[in-house]
Amino acid sequence: MTSMSRALVLLLLAIPSHDAIAQQGPLWRTLDVSRQLRDSLPKRVRLQYDAGTLDVRGTSDPLLYAMHLRYDETRAEPLHRFDAAEQLAVLGLRSLGRGMHVSSGEDRGGSGELKLALPRVVPLDVELELGGTRSTLELGDLSLRSLRLECGATDAQLSFSLPNRVAMRDIQVDVGAADFLALNLANANADQIRVRGGVGVVDLEFGGTWTRDLDVTTRLAVGKLILRIPSDVGVRLDVQRLAAGFDHDGFVKRDDAWYSENWDRAPHKLRVRAETVFGKIDVRHASR
Repeated sequence: MTSMSRALVLLLLAIPSHDAIAQQGPLWRTLDVSRQLRDSLPKRVRLQYDAGTLDVRGTSDPLLYAMHLRYDETRAEPLHRFDAAEQLAVLGLRSLGRGMHVSSGEDRGGSGELKLALPRVVPLDVELELGGTRSTLELGDLSLRSLRLECGATDAQLSFSLPNRVAMRDIQVDVGAADFLALNLANANADQIRVRGGVGVVDLEFGGTWTRDLDVTTRLAVGKLILRIPSDVGVRLDVQRLAAGFDHDGFVKRDDAWYSENWDRAPHKLRVRAETVFGKIDVRHASR
């Protein structure tokens, strides 16, 4: 081996690998980025975020998005691009290989954070792909046409504190080993809601302003499904593969479904198809 070759080998050995850098501990960076809203055409927003705390809500500012990030640059790099042809904004963090991990229960949320503001006046189709996060999603007073939410080991709260400004086709939620809470779902102004859960508690609260009947489909492997329903809303519950328990109080059996006692006279109706392998369904009526 020549002296030049030996020098090159020594130089390469002296450069730490990406994994070695990641093992030295986090290197925190902050980023604030936004994009002006140039038209009122419908937009798609796709957010990817693997670990940390997440806060998403609306804004009245003339922006397509405003994103604040605090992230470990040894594990991930920011995403913020807009495809004008597709009218698609891709945001969040992208993993840098093995250096990225889903936070454990001990450090989940730690120092990493993402805050995202979305426009209220533009029709939006939103997709959220979340890993080990602690998420607060306040999506009231937006103009959502559809919502897709995919969660891993996530504690997530979805809320519509004010009515959605447009009719929404559907909400689809896919939850892994996590607890999921949704509030004021009537305000979503959605035709249908579909929720699939792995292990954990899925808590759906149907408060808000009812303007239409609503169809809900839930599929829960192991855990508990809680349905919180206003007392003046009629409920039809179709239970499939029930291997745990369902409290029938306030319901009567007709054919293959359970109906609330006020079903025939209720001004609005909630139709639920619930499937669970080893879980419990808890229906709670609440006054407005």
